[in-house]
Amino acid sequence: MRPPAPINLLAIIFLCLSCFPVWAQKNAPAFRSSISGSVRDAATHRPLERVVVMVESEDSGYSGQAQTASSGKFGLQGIPASVYVVRVRLPGYEESSQRVDLTVPSSNYLSFELRPKPDHTPPAIAPEGPGARINARLAAVPEKARKEFTKAHKIWEEGKDPQSSIAHLKKAITIYPRFADAYVLLATVYIQQSKPADARSALDQAIEFDPRLPEARFTLGSLQNSEKDYADAEKSLTEGLKLDEESPQGHYELAKTYWAMGRWQVAEPHAMKAAALQPAMAPVHVILGNIALRKRDPQTALKEFQQYLKLDPKGPMAGGAQSMVDKIQPALNIPQ
Repeated sequence: MRPPAPINLLAIIFLCLSCFPVWAQKNAPAFRSSISGSVRDAATHRPLERVVVMVESEDSGYSGQAQTASSGKFGLQGIPASVYVVRVRLPGYEESSQRVDLTVPSSNYLSFELRPKPDHTPPAIAPEGPGARINARLAAVPEKARKEFTKAHKIWEEGKDPQSSIAHLKKAITIYPRFADAYVLLATVYIQQSKPADARSALDQAIEFDPRLPEARFTLGSLQNSEKDYADAEKSLTEGLKLDEESPQGHYELAKTYWAMGRWQVAEPHAMKAAALQPAMAPVHVILGNIALRKRDPQTALKEFQQYLKLDPKGPMAGGAQSMVDKIQPALNIPQ
């Protein structure tokens, strides 16, 4: 019987050393990088604003999104090392995509030239306002989910069956689980149904999927105002205004928050801003009327209450506004 072959110690050491790099790679902290770039019109070469830029990993799918600034530039930070496809979408333009490999040293700056569709004439100036922002976001949503959202939004605007609106929104979310705008509208419907817990859950999802969506912060702040949670409402609304400082809804809700907290001096500029941004917003004139009374300015208070009644004569605050008008006019010797 032959003795067992001696163990080759050098071979074992070599085997261990050859395995180590694999173990080390698997256990090393994930390297994170960034992707930046610019988007321009291929015909005019002007920068395109509010273009949705989506990043999809070849391994795990959706990884994040951004929108271009007025300069046409975009940037996404803290992206794990992987291979990605960056897609750029804007209504009226052909979709464009580029592949970027963050696992190897390379330039992560991408330049996109979007070609207008044959039947599309690019506007001389990019569209403004919340409608333009939501249209840009919806461009990144799958068509079937977008159609369900549109149906739900129409039903909600018409004040029809809220359950039907909810059903369409849930279908949209099933098709596209990261549909932040659908969660915000879902929360709005729940608020109207007096279901604050369901509304808060939907808003938490919206903020998780899109932390830079101002409408989610404003809707949450409005909900917190209704629950008299003014400290958290102030935080939510302030964060929302950092994302969209020209929102009449945000300024109005924050004015309500400060008024309820007894800080009318801080409420005033937000109420005035809301009225300037949206002159047809009736409720803000009640706040401005009450602030004017605190300032001992009955003439201005009278004008504000009358403006509310002019804009919304049958509104929920019409009775109170009319009562204030009836009290102020005799004090100012104004015939009723």
